Amino acid sequence: MTVRALTVSLNPAIDRTLWIDTLDAGASHIATAEHIQAGGKGFNVAAGLVSLGVPVIACGWLGAHNASRFEAALAQRGIVDAMERVPGATRENLQLTDAARQRTTSIDLPGITFDTVLRDIAEAALLHTLRTRLQPGDWCLLTGSLPPGIGADTLVRLAHAAAGRGARLVIDTGGEALGAVLRHLADTAIQPVFVKPNRTELEALAGRPLPTLADVVAAARAVVALGVPHVLVSLGADGAVAVSAHAAWHTVVPVVPVCTTVGAGDAVVAGTVAALIGGAAFAEAARFGLACAVRRVQQRPPDLPARAVLDTAAATLQPAAWPAPR
Repeated sequence: MTVRALTVSLNPAIDRTLWIDTLDAGASHIATAEHIQAGGKGFNVAAGLVSLGVPVIACGWLGAHNASRFEAALAQRGIVDAMERVPGATRENLQLTDAARQRTTSIDLPGITFDTVLRDIAEAALLHTLRTRLQPGDWCLLTGSLPPGIGADTLVRLAHAAAGRGARLVIDTGGEALGAVLRHLADTAIQPVFVKPNRTELEALAGRPLPTLADVVAAARAVVALGVPHVLVSLGADGAVAVSAHAAWHTVVPVVPVCTTVGAGDAVVAGTVAALIGGAAFAEAARFGLACAVRRVQQRPPDLPARAVLDTAAATLQPAAWPAPR
C-alpha cells in the first residue's frame, strides 16, 4: 500500500512577496520584484512533499471567494484537493524581503473569522474528510496557525480522528495552541511522531525567551518530557536543533544566497517526513529536512529540487551531538 501524506491547513494564505534593495522603516520604497502564490504552512509542506515523490492530499479550510489561486496551484502539482470551502476570502499575507540584509519581514493577517455555527459546520466536514480519506500508515500533518474563533480543542479533535484511523501524526504549529494540544495528548495514548516549532514558537510554548542554543535544547527537552518522541526546532541561519529522549543534535547550515526565508521551516517538515517515509532514522531525516530548507531559501516557489541534489546537500551537513544534561 502506498503511503500518503494528508496536510491539514486551517488558516491558509496567499503569499505576496515584494523584494526591496534595502528596507528602511518609515521610508518610501520601490519594489524590485513581486511574486504572488498560494501559501501557508499546509500548502508549502504539500508542495515540498509532492516534489519528493510523496502522494499528497490537501485538507483544511479555504475561503470560497478567492479559492481559484489555490485550486490552480494544487492541480498544477498533482495534489489532491480535499479542502472544504468556507464563506469568506483566504487571507493575503505580505512579505518584504530586504535584498541587502537577506532578511524577510512578514505581515500576516489573522484569517477568516469563524463564529460558532461556521466552526461547527467546518470542523464536522473536516473530521469527515480525515475519517474517510486517511488509511492506516498514512501521515497526517496538522500545520499552521489557527484563524479567529478556532481553538486548540479543534486540533485535539483532529489529532484524535487521525490517530483513530491509524495515521502517523506530525504537528507544526506553535505557542499556546501547541502547548494545549501536547498537554491533552500527554494524557492519552496519542503522540505525534515529531513536532516542529521554530524558535519564536518554542519561546511562546516555554513562556520565556530562548536566546542561546542551550536554552533552546532545554525547552525542547521539556517538550520531549511530555511524551513527544522527537522535537525539531528550526533556527533560521543558526540551523536546527533535533531532540529525542536520549540525544540532541545541533546542525549548522552553510551561508547561501537568500531569495526568501518564507517557507524554509515548511521545507524542513516536508523533507523530514519524506525521509522518514523512506525509512530513515529521525536524525538522518532531520538532516535531510534541513538540506531542503537550505535549497528552499534560494528560490521563490515552494517546490523542491531533485532528490539526488538534496541528498548531496544533506551529505555536507554534519550534526553535532549536544551534551546530555547533568
